[in-house]
Amino acid sequence: VRTEALLTDAYLSERARLVRPDQATAPNPGRPEMHGTVYLAAADADRMMVSLIQSNFRGFGSGVVVQGTGIALNNRGSGFVLDAKHPNVVGPRKRPLHTIIPGFATKDGEPVAAFGVMGGPMQPQGHVQVALRLFAAGQNPQAAIDAPRWRVEDGAVMLDTAWNSAFRDGLRQRGHALIDGTPIDFVASQILWRLGTDGYVAASESRRDGQAVGF
Repeated sequence: VRTEALLTDAYLSERARLVRPDQATAPNPGRPEMHGTVYLAAADADRMMVSLIQSNFRGFGSGVVVQGTGIALNNRGSGFVLDAKHPNVVGPRKRPLHTIIPGFATKDGEPVAAFGVMGGPMQPQGHVQVALRLFAAGQNPQAAIDAPRWRVEDGAVMLDTAWNSAFRDGLRQRGHALIDGTPIDFVASQILWRLGTDGYVAASESRRDGQAVGF
């Protein structure tokens, strides 16, 4: 483990939350570098755009590597069940429930945006929030990514720290149980937005590692 990984603000905050001033605890060893899903958006001068998300799922995925390619296949098929009477039984022409959601938007048959979020079960909720800010609110891609997010989980609403007290009070008045989240709880997003024939705008997540690059 690299020293730099042990000293990041996100990892230190994660470890600090395990300390309980009102109760004795014995925290387990941490894992500062946990790798997971990768999202990538790419585009070229000919207006070809690609939206790609990669996740092997549990462990090393299926453990099967396509011969001659080095590409490991995922094991998302474990989302099926083997009960023949269950609607989610494994079978031909079916896809298992999963959170692999590379987003893509077109208008009049032309590409507009390649975008996506990564982060397990938060992905569908994150997609809704990013897409609404892009296409309904008309925010620029970086503003749509940087905006505070919410996450519904286990009967509670987890909130980004940027939400103000008025927003929080409004949710409490409606009966919502609120919990505070950390940046890593709210997925990571990347967006490529096409500017007509003039090029692209690239936006990258500030909550996790990500980068916008042009060359």
